[in-house]
Amino acid sequence: MNTPFYVFMKLLPKNAASRLFGIFVDLRLPVISKLLRNAFASYYKLNMAESEYPLEHYRCIGELFIRRLKPGARPIADSEIVSPVDGVLSQTAVFDGKQEMIQAKGKTYLLKDLLRDEELAKRFEGGTFATIYLAPFNYHRIHSPVKGEVVGASYCPGTLWPVNVGSVERVEGLFCINERLTSHIRLEDGSEMLVVKVGATNVGRIGVAYCDELVTNVGKLPRNCKRYDWKPSDKIVVEKGGELGRFEMGSTVILVVDKKIRERNPGLFQSRVGSAVKVGEAL
Repeated sequence: MNTPFYVFMKLLPKNAASRLFGIFVDLRLPVISKLLRNAFASYYKLNMAESEYPLEHYRCIGELFIRRLKPGARPIADSEIVSPVDGVLSQTAVFDGKQEMIQAKGKTYLLKDLLRDEELAKRFEGGTFATIYLAPFNYHRIHSPVKGEVVGASYCPGTLWPVNVGSVERVEGLFCINERLTSHIRLEDGSEMLVVKVGATNVGRIGVAYCDELVTNVGKLPRNCKRYDWKPSDKIVVEKGGELGRFEMGSTVILVVDKKIRERNPGLFQSRVGSAVKVGEAL
């Protein structure tokens, strides 16, 4: 853990640096922004054939990063739960009595610590989870894994460590100390799931499609609290595969489902561990 890089990262004001990086990628400077945009697309080999617009449409890296896809680019599977993002499904497990979650080999954390809400965590006893990591080259819109109703959201302030493999294997409780924005979804039969969007270094912002005020790292959400809860004033229905939010630079999504969902979907998440997934694919 005490490598020069991680000593540097520990000392670095990661949140402030990430906000500055967010400003940088949103700059729209003549010539320079286009050159940076083109270099980013080339370096990460972005598949622009599936994007809503050609590369030239995007005025800066920031716009390119949150690009939408062409209609139909991600078919939605005929299954109850689909992948909310493009990425790699790295971990899953059925919750034990402590509701322990796997971060990496030899490193675990608890659901109550991830949520900072012990009562909410108890509602997911006997459920399961899946961790999906998004790399910079991935499509970074987040979609609903189910058809249901958004009954609430929460913001947990935190730091912004990287969430790459090296950090996940080294930083204790990484997902519990990084900032995160969670959507709480209830299905028609009353079963529940959480879509936890975890921030990371250079993730200038995390936002949701159903509330413009729920955006991290722009000063709209309080940072002097343990957890900030939000409840919708009107019913918010999301369709399976419908847009739920976005990452402005890469990060991680953690899906948490209750016992009812797990039991009617035998083997949920297990066959996809270690493999790449795309929005809309069955999990």
